[in-house]
Amino acid sequence: MKKKPNFFIVGAPKAGTTSLYYYLEEHPEVYMSVIKETNYFSNTEIREQGLYYNEEGVVSPGEYEAQFAGVANENAIGEASVSYLFYPSVPQKIKEFNPGARIIIVLRNPIERGFSHYLMDKRLGFVKMSLEDILSQKGKSNSLGLFYQQYIGLGLYYEQVKRYFDNFGRGRVKVFLYEDIVSDIDKVVKEIYNFLGVDDSYIAATDKKHNVFLAPKNPFIEKLYTLKFVRSAIKKIFGEKLQDSIKNLFFAKEKKPQLDKALENKMIELFSADIFNTGQLIDRDLSNWLKKKDE
Repeated sequence: MKKKPNFFIVGAPKAGTTSLYYYLEEHPEVYMSVIKETNYFSNTEIREQGLYYNEEGVVSPGEYEAQFAGVANENAIGEASVSYLFYPSVPQKIKEFNPGARIIIVLRNPIERGFSHYLMDKRLGFVKMSLEDILSQKGKSNSLGLFYQQYIGLGLYYEQVKRYFDNFGRGRVKVFLYEDIVSDIDKVVKEIYNFLGVDDSYIAATDKKHNVFLAPKNPFIEKLYTLKFVRSAIKKIFGEKLQDSIKNLFFAKEKKPQLDKALENKMIELFSADIFNTGQLIDRDLSNWLKKKDE
């Protein structure tokens, strides 16, 4: 590989990393992988688990190298695979691949993140169980353990972040909060430019939002979009970068459903210790994530 990736956006899922991928891709000194989520360093774990998304990841070294075949004079070369944060073996794999790599992590309130992830999977037809049953681990689904992992386990950040600190050192790991992105995305992008050593005067089109919550415009579209072969065909025919435009034809921006307050409070109790430890680890006040809602 002539020029290998030297930075990785590793997660968390549903925390704004898709937007960061596109904002960074705009920069003339930054080259992003052709496929946003290659899952190259987590492919073995995903396949061994039988994770239900069945997405086609980049498997071989040759396929991975091809993701960066277009690199010319860019200084920062990266990719954004959110599965890299959760699986314990990935930080060491990335370090062996490129010991000098820089790591970008975005953390979101794990209750909000888990619920957003659940809504996405429900919309895509992967899950029909209630979130309450998943949280209580009740039900007969063969994927119950994986559901719990995706909506709860992925939000237990302390050990996940610590592994990257341990492997790369704090100087090469940049941790943001989803709130940072929501409150001042331009500041976040500028900080990332500085972190990557590229011109921070470049202005990205941060007014364009990516991967926002969309609801199908009618029941037929909802049913159709749950079929994986339909989504795969759209991706193959139109390409990954045109998917937002295609979605806008069939989906409408609607107010996101609200999480039941009693269930939300149960999730706060479940995550509370990890939230406290994570806040200590990254030196950020995360107490707002622990505020219980009035039932």
